[in-house]
Amino acid sequence: MNNYKMNFFELQVTLSFCIIFLLRMLGVFGILPVLSKYGLDLNDGNKFLIGLSVSVYAFSQMIFQIPFGILSDKFGRKKIIIFGLCVFLIGSIIAANTNSIWGLIVGRAVQGSGAISGVSIALLSDLIRKENRIKSISAIGASFAVSFLISILFGSLVIEKFGFSFIFWFSSIFSIICILIVLFIVPSYTNQNNQEKKLKKDIKFFYGKNIKYLFNISFCRFYFSIFFLHFLLTMHFLIIPHQLEISGLILNYHWIVYLTTIVISFFILYLIIFYAKFNAHLKNIIEICVFLIFLSSLFLFFLYNHVIYLILSLQIFFIAFNILEVFLPSFLSQNISINDYQGNIYKGSIMSIYSTSQYLGISLGGILNGWLYTFLHISHIFLFEVFLVFIWFIFNCFCRK
Repeated sequence: MNNYKMNFFELQVTLSFCIIFLLRMLGVFGILPVLSKYGLDLNDGNKFLIGLSVSVYAFSQMIFQIPFGILSDKFGRKKIIIFGLCVFLIGSIIAANTNSIWGLIVGRAVQGSGAISGVSIALLSDLIRKENRIKSISAIGASFAVSFLISILFGSLVIEKFGFSFIFWFSSIFSIICILIVLFIVPSYTNQNNQEKKLKKDIKFFYGKNIKYLFNISFCRFYFSIFFLHFLLTMHFLIIPHQLEISGLILNYHWIVYLTTIVISFFILYLIIFYAKFNAHLKNIIEICVFLIFLSSLFLFFLYNHVIYLILSLQIFFIAFNILEVFLPSFLSQNISINDYQGNIYKGSIMSIYSTSQYLGISLGGILNGWLYTFLHISHIFLFEVFLVFIWFIFNCFCRK
C-alpha cells in the first residue's frame, strides 16, 4: 500500500513542476481575455493580426516541440528545459518593449520557440514511479488549469494597474524564477549517466519502425484529442468575450463569469480524481467529456444571444476541458509502459508530439477564427464548432482499442 504513496523525492519533483507550469503559463494565458480589446490599441492592430498574435505562439511551439523532445532524449532533459526557458525569457522582453502589433507577434513567436512542455512531462515521467505517475501528471494538469484561472484575473489587473506591456515583464520575471527552480530544486535523474549512454548508443529517429511506433493508433487518439480541445478553447476566447458584451454583460464583469465557471469545474474535477482513486481507470471519461463539449457547442449555436445560456455553455465546456487537461497526459503516460523499451527511449519525443498537437490546435484555432470572423455570421462559426466536435467524437471512438 505504501508503494502508492509519494515519497519526498516525488513530492519535490511534482511540486517543482507545478510551480514551473503555473508561472510559465500565467504570462501566456494572461493575454487571452484582454487581447481582443487592448490589441486594437497597438500600432497596426486589427482583428486578424490579433488572432495571429495568439496563434503565432502556438505555431512556434508546434514547430519546436518535437525537435526539443528529440534533443532531450539525446542530451538530457534539464539542459533542454533551461535552454527553452531562456528563449521564452528573450521573447517576453521583446514583447514588453513594443507598441506595435508586429512587435508583439515577433515577441510571441520567440516565446513559443522555447517549447519545453513535452520535455517537462517526459522528465516528470523519468523521475516518478509508474504507480504514482498519474497523480503527478494530474497535479501538473491541475496547475495548468489553475494558471488559466489566475490569468483571467491576472491579465486584467496588471493592465489596469501597470499597462499592457507589464504582462510580459511579469512573464520575464517568472521565467527567471523557473530557471532557478530547474537548476537548484528539480532533482537530476538518479540513473542519468547510464541512461544517457544507452540513449546515445541506441536512439534513432524518424524512419521505418520508429515513425510507425510514434504515430500508432493508441497514441494518435491522445494527439488528436488535445488538438481539438485547444482548438476549441482558442476559438471560444476570441469569440465569446465579444458575444457576452453584445448579450448585455459588460467587460468589467467577465472575470466573475470565468472565475465562477472554472471554480465549479475544479470542484467537479476534484470529485472525479477522488473517484479515480478507487477505480484503476475511468474507461469512458474521454468520450463523456467530448460529448459534454458537443452539448456546449449546441448551446452556443442555438442560444448565442442569451447571456445565461452562454454562461451555461462555458460552464459545461470548462468542466470537460479541465477533466481532459488532467487525464489525457496521464492516460498517454500510462500507454508508454515502463517495461516498453521503445517507450522509454522515445518518451520525450512522444510527449513532445502530444504537446505539438496541443499547440497546433491553439495556432489553427486562432488563425482560422480570425479568418472566419471576417466574413461569417457568428451562428455559422458555432455551427462549424458543432461539426468539429462531432468529428472528434467519431475519431476518438474509432481510435479506441
